[in-house]
Amino acid sequence: MNRILILIIFASQIAFGQSKIQHEPERLFNKLDLGKSTAEFIKEHKIKKITFLRDTLLSSSIEFDRNGNSVCEIGMENNSVRKSLRKYDNQNREIETKYFNSNESFRYGYYYKFEDGFRVMYKLKDSLLFRKSGIIKPENIRIYSEYDEDGNLILKNIYTHDNDMKYLLETRFQNNRLYVQYRYEYLDNKKYVTKIQYDNNGTKLSEKRHLDEQEFPTENKLNHYRDENESIFRVDSFDKNVNLVKMELFENDNKLYRLEISNYNSKGQLIKVIKENLKRDLKTEYRYFYNKQNRIETIEKETNGNKEIFRYEYKMF
Repeated sequence: MNRILILIIFASQIAFGQSKIQHEPERLFNKLDLGKSTAEFIKEHKIKKITFLRDTLLSSSIEFDRNGNSVCEIGMENNSVRKSLRKYDNQNREIETKYFNSNESFRYGYYYKFEDGFRVMYKLKDSLLFRKSGIIKPENIRIYSEYDEDGNLILKNIYTHDNDMKYLLETRFQNNRLYVQYRYEYLDNKKYVTKIQYDNNGTKLSEKRHLDEQEFPTENKLNHYRDENESIFRVDSFDKNVNLVKMELFENDNKLYRLEISNYNSKGQLIKVIKENLKRDLKTEYRYFYNKQNRIETIEKETNGNKEIFRYEYKMF
């Protein structure tokens, strides 16, 4: 039995691969927590291909290998990148990605090497160094770097974690100069962030400490705070199974302007989501339907009387 939960996406997260455009049928699928990683779920259920349909029209599709890795992605609603192909080595590491135009001609791509615990990313055709990332153990230091076409370092982020991989310190460099630092503290179920800003000469300009978020386990709520003024911009409410049942978003004057309500069945599967934008008088309702294998089969969407149906088809190994 899989517990379905809407994922909370962290806006500040650094992506170590090329961003992928996801259209609504695929995006809604990826917002379902399958109780494990997507690759583990795909591998365990021996899924070879998922096809995402908007009504009866192909929106996108993903083909997988037997390890649950995506090897071929097609997005019919994307006019810039229509198809992408990925390859993996015998250690199940991605070693090549290719992106193709709508006429199937090659657009751009990358290949990857692994050196001293770091993943190094190069551009195909010209072999230009593009990105480098890795973790230094046992210090739990993660490093992420980007380079220009001449191989010069243009961005470098250094993250220090504790043994539970919670952030302790984040240091960002741009064009070979210290740009900003974030120091994280965890006190009494509260998370505090100290932001230290530097000028072009590396001289400290300011240092501000603010409450980032606070948990209330007894009330099954999670409050998100906007800035050093500690004003709440978002409140998440959970049921006893830690499913997200309500999300409220507030403006600077603490006025509610967006609301999202989620309902689950006895299996813990998401069955309905109602989203309201109070400022725009916009209301959207999603209804989720599953097949006998507990895989999502259709999602019905209705926005102010306009209806769409997203369908999901599976091919197995």
